Amino acid sequence: MLGTEVWSFEEVTGKYGVFGLAVRIPGCLRRTEIPVPRGITIGATRYPTKEAVRNVCRGIVQRYGIGGDVTDPDDDAFCRDLLECHPEYDLKRGAGVAHFRVIAHTDHGRRSVGIGLVRLDGEVADFSWNACLTPFSQRTQVLAALRHAVADQVAISRNAALSSGLPLVCSVTGTPIPSATELHIDHAAPTFLELAEYFIADNGGVDAFKLPDSGAGVSYIELEDKELEKRWQDHHQERAVLRPVLKRVNLSDLRRANGPGTTTP
Repeated sequence: MLGTEVWSFEEVTGKYGVFGLAVRIPGCLRRTEIPVPRGITIGATRYPTKEAVRNVCRGIVQRYGIGGDVTDPDDDAFCRDLLECHPEYDLKRGAGVAHFRVIAHTDHGRRSVGIGLVRLDGEVADFSWNACLTPFSQRTQVLAALRHAVADQVAISRNAALSSGLPLVCSVTGTPIPSATELHIDHAAPTFLELAEYFIADNGGVDAFKLPDSGAGVSYIELEDKELEKRWQDHHQERAVLRPVLKRVNLSDLRRANGPGTTTP
């Protein structure tokens, strides 16, 4: 500070949250904007920085130790959401992910400990959490925008299941869903990905879908073209078959084997 002068600070906000601080200095007519990190969204959780996400990863490594399988449902869900951000997701996923494990591996002669995935066929593969924090591809962002556009339809389906007065039963396993917190809504065939990919291809491909500049994190991206968004919502409403499933089933590869869908806790 300069002497006893008081500088004032205010947040500079945009559509996707705070992205800077405005500093007003006495005697100056203009304000100076200091950029601050916008944060990053993994799954449904927003983190202030990429380092905060790395700390979650490190915490998982510390809790389970080398060779330990990730068993906590929330940790498993985080790992799955993180993996979906990997630029080579399809290659890493392979035959499908059974669960995650803390593994030690060597990269360019340097030994490190990280999170690996165990595929349905038993094969173990590593993946870099730093690679998952790189900018999202156009395809990933478009899919996120399409998910967001039909979130209300998913919520309506969930509320209808809760208010029906009928016992909640998982459509995949046939077992009771004990509480609302264990209820998720999932896409039966056609899967969300199948619906979205068809719609994208039928409307000029991913590059034809214009998106606002979102910075890091894509959970709340919306399509700029609201007419196109409405056509997608109608497309989804007419074709989607939504069903109640157990949370653990929706977060498992019983669902993901057919491609990522839309989860609603």
